Amino acid sequence: MRKILFMICSMTGFGKATKETIKGKITVEIRSLNGKTSDVRLKYPAGYSEKEMWIRNFVYKKLTRGKFDIAITNNLSNGTNLSINETLFKEYHKKLNTLAEQLDEKNRDFFPSIVRIPNIFKETEYELSDEEWETTVLTIEEAIEKLLAYRQQEGDSIKKDIVDNVMKIKASLPSIIKHDVDRKKSIKERLFKSITEIEDRNKVDKNRFEQEVLYYLEKLDINEEQQRLSQHCDYFLEIVNDQSKFEKGKKLNFIAQEIGREINTMGAKAQYSPLQKLVVNMKDNLEKIKEQLANVL
Repeated sequence: MRKILFMICSMTGFGKATKETIKGKITVEIRSLNGKTSDVRLKYPAGYSEKEMWIRNFVYKKLTRGKFDIAITNNLSNGTNLSINETLFKEYHKKLNTLAEQLDEKNRDFFPSIVRIPNIFKETEYELSDEEWETTVLTIEEAIEKLLAYRQQEGDSIKKDIVDNVMKIKASLPSIIKHDVDRKKSIKERLFKSITEIEDRNKVDKNRFEQEVLYYLEKLDINEEQQRLSQHCDYFLEIVNDQSKFEKGKKLNFIAQEIGREINTMGAKAQYSPLQKLVVNMKDNLEKIKEQLANVL
């Protein structure tokens, strides 16, 4: 089986495989959709009932997370075994012949009548042979192989998109630093203008007032948010490219939540139009990331 470790994989995919045998062919189709948990909906012909749990466990093991629709078709049989109760048939035929002789009945074509008698024919569920089951397993494996390849192809596209948006968020940080300098300068000018106006009207303890201003500026400081945002973006990219991890979707979602927390905090503290515009753009990039992560394995 194909091992798709080291990759970003989509939860959606499709795989179909068919195996020809002397008797006929077996076909397996598997469709997967995104889901927080694993769920398998299975359709199969008669004879596979005893194999259902094995099929489910095998799919869970190979495909891990997602919603799966699996359809197995087998044209090697019509799904039933038809048998005739020969003893009962012969008994009816014997009795009818005896009665016909007694009645001197010339027409003795009893077959059409006997076959309509209940319990003459018996249908039993088709029994899957070892050979058919082995072929079915090989067909399931091939269908899974194709679905995994599909998932990888979709995952490559998702990876490109989320990495691009994370890099856009990171690329905004130098502009944020630049605007933050202008923002602090603007806030200070606005505050000291207010101080001057108050001093003209009232006597103010200038030292105490400056302490309050510094406290206010510290509350609006976004240096820590900038640093954490940069670290979260780096960690996000590290997990995306980590070749030792298979299922990355949940972890990337957690990191995306942390990225969003820092962006929202900066937006709340900004109070400066150019900086708020950058925050809005970063939120837009983050939403695009979250939309894609909803489909990442």
